[in-house]
Amino acid sequence: MSNPPETGPKIGVEKAEVTDKQLRKALNVFDIAYLVIGAVIGSGWLFGSFYAAAKAGPAAIISWLLGGIFLMFIAFSFAELGGMIPKSGSIVRYPQYSHGSLTSFILAWAYFLSAITVPPAEAEAVVTYMSSYVHGLLTPTGVLTLEGGLVAFAFLTFFFLLNYFGVHVMGKTNTAVGWWKLIIPILTVALLLGLFLHPANFTAVPGGFVPYGWAPVFMALPTTGIVFAYLGFRQGIEYGGEAKNPQRDLPLGTVIGFLICMAIYILLQVSFIGAIDWSKLSLKPGDWTDLTSTVLSSGPFYEIMKISGIPILMAFGIVLLIDAIVSPSGTGWIYTGTSARTFYGMAADGHLPDWFLKLNRWRVPMWSTIAAWLVGALFLIPYPAWVYIITFISSTTVLTYVVVGSTLVVLRKTAPEAPRPFKLPVPYVFGALAFIFAYLIPYWSGFTTMWGVTALVLAGLPLFFMYTSVNRFGVRRSNAAILGVIYWIVLALSTIFLIYYDIIVPYNAASAAGTALPFSIKYVIPFVAYVIIMLAMTVAFIYIIRMWSNEEGKQHINAGWWVLGLIFTTLILDFFGPFSVWTSPPLPFPYDTITAAIIALILFFWSVRSGIPTKDLEIVLKEMGVIKEERK
Repeated sequence: MSNPPETGPKIGVEKAEVTDKQLRKALNVFDIAYLVIGAVIGSGWLFGSFYAAAKAGPAAIISWLLGGIFLMFIAFSFAELGGMIPKSGSIVRYPQYSHGSLTSFILAWAYFLSAITVPPAEAEAVVTYMSSYVHGLLTPTGVLTLEGGLVAFAFLTFFFLLNYFGVHVMGKTNTAVGWWKLIIPILTVALLLGLFLHPANFTAVPGGFVPYGWAPVFMALPTTGIVFAYLGFRQGIEYGGEAKNPQRDLPLGTVIGFLICMAIYILLQVSFIGAIDWSKLSLKPGDWTDLTSTVLSSGPFYEIMKISGIPILMAFGIVLLIDAIVSPSGTGWIYTGTSARTFYGMAADGHLPDWFLKLNRWRVPMWSTIAAWLVGALFLIPYPAWVYIITFISSTTVLTYVVVGSTLVVLRKTAPEAPRPFKLPVPYVFGALAFIFAYLIPYWSGFTTMWGVTALVLAGLPLFFMYTSVNRFGVRRSNAAILGVIYWIVLALSTIFLIYYDIIVPYNAASAAGTALPFSIKYVIPFVAYVIIMLAMTVAFIYIIRMWSNEEGKQHINAGWWVLGLIFTTLILDFFGPFSVWTSPPLPFPYDTITAAIIALILFFWSVRSGIPTKDLEIVLKEMGVIKEERK
């Protein structure tokens, strides 16, 4: 069922090595650090503290600290890889080097889904803050109106144009704006702590420091913008092929930028908690959940300063209205470039057509940048509010970060001779912790998010069948197309009728009444049926593709089975754990999180054992001059 491998085209990585050399090398260590700062300090600082406080109360401070520590292990692992193999679009290319095409496709597809949605999220954040002084942009429930959607699209177009005309223009613009994005949050913290601090809010109000228990402290990570904010650390790595001295600047700029942002976000949360004046919000002290029904929802820090009655704070509130456009916009144009480099990286891996590698006259990936702009705009339709989109982004993005801990260890074995200017000690420890934390965060996002994430990630598999396996592994296109169409039909029907109608619709009705679902076999049966159908079909269809593939395809598929374990175990744990739809979950906190950590550790060792020395890695190392001849 396969064609001779020599009839296939030159693999994507060989073509990408040509265009990689043509990318403009314009970014220094400060540009890299400010790419991180510019991406991290965006709409997250404007809204994250507000939603985190509503979810966990004063304990949201712990949420920001934990989120920073968790992401730090992931960021440091990426820093080593970025210094070792600096590539634009690198985050979707590293799995290709360590585990081959099946792993890289699934994770690149998931990363694509998340990266492409950040610019519209930032555009929505701008419009939401603008609604404080421009009426008609939002409905009373905080959703974009038609006019608001058009304004958001205009910002997306601006992000696109800034990227299209060169990484040098975007990088230097971002560095200049980065100073503003540093100074304004720092001044906000200083003014609120110095002039409008209510110390009783931390421990003396009803409920104390942890008013809703510890489960919301962890659930706040992916659902309130905390992880969403921190995810910007990867932006310097994504532009690796456009750095002047990438081996030094990528890891150094990434680490510096991340640590600065982590400190700022923790202080912002402290200042926000301390600045709540319950009497001026007409709330009972300690009623953190109902913060979302107050005036703060349209512009948290601005409204706090406005209602304070203190002239200095009220005047500074005007500056925040300006920053509400500058900060999200800065993050938006960075992520537009990231989305473009995701398309570029997928083409380099052989998962998209070669024309996504084409550069324009300013040496920017032309069609990739155009696609990032237009596809991103489409996400304004199903996710017309900031808080709706950030949970989806956080969950899908961190799900793809799971592989970095494994790739770190695998490349230590398959490319020991590669240069590592930034080299982590005890790689198995760093790799395992990065893997576990990246697994836990999407798990904590909850079943009502993960069922949709799972369906969308699985929906990408037919594209692997119909494009990658055909062009790289010699599978006949007609056979792959038949499998792909069948897969899409079964996935759609089972997701709609076994998950959405049988579980999500009843839960939404119960949630609207202020409750949840009782744990019942009535809901368990359709979920179990869904898992059995989708897992069996996914394994069977991938195995069929493996049988039809050439020898390289068989190796790549063998190295990627563990990713299915990642996807399905996360969904199953979410269904039975406390972040699901139950009034009394069968797997309560913290036993669920302990179980998830153990499963993640097992998956880590499985993934490390699955790593292979791919042809893609060999080509890259030869181009770098690390190896002189083909390995036997």
